[in-house]
Amino acid sequence: MGYFVYFLQKDEGVKRMKKISRIALGCLLICLALAACSKKPTEEEVPAESWAYVHEPEKEILRLQGDGKAIYKGQEYTYSKDDQFITLTNDKKESLKIRFAMTKEGMLLYEQTTYHYDGLGEPEGIVGVWKGGPEDRLSYEFTEKGTFMEDGYFPGHFLEEADKGTIKLMYNDHFEDTYIYYTRNGSELLVEYPWPMVTTQVTKK
Repeated sequence: MGYFVYFLQKDEGVKRMKKISRIALGCLLICLALAACSKKPTEEEVPAESWAYVHEPEKEILRLQGDGKAIYKGQEYTYSKDDQFITLTNDKKESLKIRFAMTKEGMLLYEQTTYHYDGLGEPEGIVGVWKGGPEDRLSYEFTEKGTFMEDGYFPGHFLEEADKGTIKLMYNDHFEDTYIYYTRNGSELLVEYPWPMVTTQVTKK
């Protein structure tokens, strides 16, 4: 009889321990769920588009976050976006409007460079030599014969469509035919050149 009572008590004790364990486990799961709900999202958790140049796919150039913030070439902005332009605004309320177009491979980002006329007097149209970029290391030379030279190395033929504000660059080699947008203001030429972008690749550690 004593052995029966002992095993009965032992069985009841095991049941109580299992019940306590289940209650404790339930409380732990509830606490974890509450902690997950109350956790503030970090910047890394905010949904974002991340873009890199196709030739440097692991280096982020443009980040567009779901909270309206953006990073472009290391600088912070707020942004708005429509079907043609991404408008970046810095903390000084200065805005940069960048043209873009989606492609099957990713995106074309039309980066802007201002060139100045490198000649005498006022230019007639786009014919002539134009220099710009850091230390005037970039250049275009357009001729009346319809030929061009880009950066002193890349020759070809061009087709200007002034009503559309575009120039078709048909390279002799090196590159595929490319459409650029342009705006001329006196002796300044603003060029929007398309750079192929892909989704930034995460470096595996």
